[in-house]
Amino acid sequence: MKLAGPLLGWYDGVARDLPWRRHPSPYATLVSELMLQQTGVATVEPYFLRFMARFPTVTALAAASDEEVTTLWSGLGYYARARNLRRAAEVIVAEHGGRVPRTETELLGLPGVGPYTAAAVAAIAYGERAFALDGNGLRVLARLFAEEGPIDRPATRERLHARGLMEVPVERPGDFNQAVMELGATICRPRQPACDDCPLARGCRARALGTAGELPRKSPKRARPVVRVVCAFVTDGNRVLLTRRAKGLLGGTWALPEAPASDATPGQAVARELAQRAGVGFRRVVPRGSVRHVFTHRDVTAEVFRVEATTAAALGGTAARWIGFQDLGALGISTFARKTVALGLGEAVAKPDNPRLSP
Repeated sequence: MKLAGPLLGWYDGVARDLPWRRHPSPYATLVSELMLQQTGVATVEPYFLRFMARFPTVTALAAASDEEVTTLWSGLGYYARARNLRRAAEVIVAEHGGRVPRTETELLGLPGVGPYTAAAVAAIAYGERAFALDGNGLRVLARLFAEEGPIDRPATRERLHARGLMEVPVERPGDFNQAVMELGATICRPRQPACDDCPLARGCRARALGTAGELPRKSPKRARPVVRVVCAFVTDGNRVLLTRRAKGLLGGTWALPEAPASDATPGQAVARELAQRAGVGFRRVVPRGSVRHVFTHRDVTAEVFRVEATTAAALGGTAARWIGFQDLGALGISTFARKTVALGLGEAVAKPDNPRLSP
């Protein structure tokens, strides 16, 4: 069974109205595909609209600072994507005359662009015959061909990519790629796939075998390491001390001063030490509770202490600064940092629409 005909016919009738599809361009495709890495469509939509309003062209993005970009990305997670996107814009302006590269090979030379993103941009933006194998595509193809190999293994992914590429039509390769993504997101779902509504049901081997709900398979997951940290909400009553993370998944974002927790040292003592390192005098340290945040590769519990400052060193720059409570939304702050700051402020951590913490 050839996939393109029935799949494109189905897609033409059900394709979702998504902002990056309304006014497509190579730049908009690049931005949306980087945002959609590890992040769902519903979460990405408002971020994409804000981002494109602020940086409508690749030239505008190339001229921005990391902090401007990270601020707009605040809460979306995986902040290396934001920094890489800005650096990719710089490369596009400097080396490609401001035009997003057309071929997969050229696209792979941009910071943060891997095989999936390169194929997606080449196919969707330029009509190149490429196949973008994301999580949705892996699931769809694994079920269609009853692939038993774990999809997190390179050999399995290479096999499925080759099968998918064989199906990409010469006409409308971009729509074909988006149709595979759409099918995985709406019909061939991870749980309870709607096989009766699938345009490819007739040719699906997993459906015929009754194994659609069991596929795709993955290698057993390793347990996430459990991490405990202490965060100091150092405040003079109107401002809070924030430090900028230099590296890691949250690199470039602002957060409360933090240090590993230890069974040998009380959390209050760790918070005092954090304040002292910053040159802050204080009159008392008050426990504010703890908050848990599960990252992709670790499970973090932060114990938050409010440190009431009496004297404070003059700060301002790239590593640490005092921020007025009313200005917190103007900085790039991760979801984890928002939770810890909310505890320090004495506000409900679960409040997602807190105007003081929202960009």
